[in-house]
Amino acid sequence: MDDDRTFTVATDSAVISLIESAKRRLVVIAPALSRAVADALAARFDELEHLDIRVIVDADAEVYRLGFGEREALEVIRDAASRNLLDLRVQPGVRIGVIISDEDTMVFAPVSKNIEAGSDTAEKPNAIVLRGASTEKLVRASGAHANDESPSGEIGNAALDPAKVEAMQADLERNPPAKFDITRRLQVFSSRVVYVEFEITGFALSRKQVPLPEDFSTVSDANLQAQISSRLRAPMAAVGAVQVTIGDGKDVKTALVDDAWLRKERKRIEDIYTFQIDNFGRVILREDRKDFDAAVQAFLTVVGRYHEKVRAALDSHRTAFQQSFVAEFLPRWTEAPPEYMTRWGNQPDEDSLKLELANRANEVFETMLAFEPPSVRLVEKNVSPSNVEDPRFLSRLRSIMERRRVPKAIIDSLFSSGEAAPEQGELLPNR
Repeated sequence: MDDDRTFTVATDSAVISLIESAKRRLVVIAPALSRAVADALAARFDELEHLDIRVIVDADAEVYRLGFGEREALEVIRDAASRNLLDLRVQPGVRIGVIISDEDTMVFAPVSKNIEAGSDTAEKPNAIVLRGASTEKLVRASGAHANDESPSGEIGNAALDPAKVEAMQADLERNPPAKFDITRRLQVFSSRVVYVEFEITGFALSRKQVPLPEDFSTVSDANLQAQISSRLRAPMAAVGAVQVTIGDGKDVKTALVDDAWLRKERKRIEDIYTFQIDNFGRVILREDRKDFDAAVQAFLTVVGRYHEKVRAALDSHRTAFQQSFVAEFLPRWTEAPPEYMTRWGNQPDEDSLKLELANRANEVFETMLAFEPPSVRLVEKNVSPSNVEDPRFLSRLRSIMERRRVPKAIIDSLFSSGEAAPEQGELLPNR
């Protein structure tokens, strides 16, 4: 640590330097410790005859799940304290770090390794160094004064209860902290990449079918057979592709659109904005969601215009359909009219049968034209810890992103996030 600086950074090496240089008194206050700091601190417990030591920590399992320290570090200082009959102290919720070494004091902001790797340069400080009277005041506030008649400190007045530590350790066994590098990588992935289940249905019309009315028997007419096979099919082949306006304003253009065009366009949107990872699923960059949603909405607009054009084109086939329908069923109805037409003693003549058949044909045709709007299903799910630990997931995602020419800066931000925070590290690990 630079003795001339007031603003500095609390790396493990700086903290250990203060711990090792203490000759009369040593105060350590923090939510939790790294293993390296704990080892240095435990080594000083053998010097209690001439060194006043006070250690105040939190004992909540959440401290370790948040990445403020390593659970093994607490066992190290507990074992050393027990051998030397030193009382460790507890302060629930403490989220500040203080190291008092004789006349020097470092006050720092502990950094969660789950969030960032920490700084190793004083130009990015998270600590200040105090000396003289300020140190004395902090010593009294922490209850580390040598005079037993002095009032209690402001914090750390309760001993670290072994039963509470055991409960904490059991909690961590049930729900252990994630490795620091995995947690940080997961946070980066979750903030930039999500799984997405994407499906658009109901836009294609060539296979659109409607139920054949129950009171109609099999059909022998060749033209009608092409449209009826126990279900009625719209005569899309006769319509073919239709001219549809694409886009709006200065970007407007026209295109010949049919079901094949729509399927190709849907896949184009999917391929531009999402990444299919074999055996894992499809993911999307969060920053692409706005453009992706806009592309889907534009696609739905085209589908709506396509349906309107197809409706208009199909309507020109209405008369021919009615004529075929009437010609097919009139002989059968003449021999055996439907029950609802004879129920009240009526005897329908040929004209009334033709009229009813024309009406029924029109009902069927209207059903063919009743295109439901397309349905969009879009479900997001966060990337899981098991994914970011799986080299197959990582390599396949990197590979497809590189093939799709995703900017190198984006790819690097995903795949370097974990390496910046080592699994075994410092109280405030270096960048």
